[in-house]
Amino acid sequence: ARIIRKYAPQEHELHRIADALQAVQKRNFWQLQAEIHRRGRYCHPYSMDITVTRNSPTGQTMTTDAEAAVSEALRDLALWLYRQLENEHNRLTSDAPVDEALLINEYTFTEAGLRTG
Repeated sequence: ARIIRKYAPQEHELHRIADALQAVQKRNFWQLQAEIHRRGRYCHPYSMDITVTRNSPTGQTMTTDAEAAVSEALRDLALWLYRQLENEHNRLTSDAPVDEALLINEYTFTEAGLRTG
């Protein structure tokens, strides 16, 4: 969680997710692992199958809240990542960057919208 705070100091939602994952790992002696598989053709937090296991050398089971806590945190992370991608897409495709790219690359168009030159 400390490294994430250093990397993204203003991303409080990301900090919360990291804290949640760290807390559940600590309760399980850092032995949890998760596998994520996509279900169906869409990619969103609720089309993810998340399997959480505990890799304990003594066969100790995970705490009762572990699977739900890890799954919730990973779904929250998926939502956070999606929002980051969506925000970046919106920023890059807004009028100002598109206008700038057209000017820098000296693109010209006819009144009908066809590219010239």
